[in-house]
Amino acid sequence: MANGSPDSYNFRSVQELLSTFYGAAFVTQPIESDYTITTSALELGSETNGMVVARLLSNTGATNIAISYSPLVTIATGFILLPGGTFRDDWYYDGDLLNRELFAISSGAGGTLHMLERFLVGA
Repeated sequence: MANGSPDSYNFRSVQELLSTFYGAAFVTQPIESDYTITTSALELGSETNGMVVARLLSNTGATNIAISYSPLVTIATGFILLPGGTFRDDWYYDGDLLNRELFAISSGAGGTLHMLERFLVGA
């Protein structure tokens, strides 16, 4: 650990951060989901209860997709994912954003999105 203090250490993973602060690494469970995204906003996320520590989305369709933490997302107001584009958020860099609802909308028919979420499940 740099300078012997967690405050000055550059963590490379959620497990490393948790191990440093809490004395043990934690186990995560991956949950993958596929969505058909249309021109109406759709809430994303698995029904799994627990703390999300990482989320990765990939636009696997042929249309542009916008994502947002707002249910009022439009294709002009969200984060744009072009076909093949990805979006990632994780506990270390994005904090409590992972515990907020995430919504997606497509610029037209044929939008598909693949999502991988990682949940804390134990130590």
